[in-house]
Amino acid sequence: MSCRYEPDEWTPDGRVILSDENLDAIRKTLEDVGAVIVEHRFYRGSRSPDRFVFDDFDDFLEYVNGRSRPGDAFYIWSFEELCKDENTLAHGKYPDADGCVPKRGSY
Repeated sequence: MSCRYEPDEWTPDGRVILSDENLDAIRKTLEDVGAVIVEHRFYRGSRSPDRFVFDDFDDFLEYVNGRSRPGDAFYIWSFEELCKDENTLAHGKYPDADGCVPKRGSY
């Protein structure tokens, strides 16, 4: 059973997440830079995207091959290049029962 909606103009020349070029870029980033952020958009799924952070190429590939359907789209960013202390939306520590948090820590 095909999930194609032909007016979407399916083509063999489109961008494929499993292309050598894409996989090489993802693998190189994971090896040389650090984790990647993955947004999985579902083809005609009428649902919001799922978002994950991967730090292992095999885990990423297992997710894509096991949880994707034809037409799903993936957007991938380098976590290390985007997520910096100076551009956080919010940050803080989880309090104990007295509402106290440590001023310092091992992080």
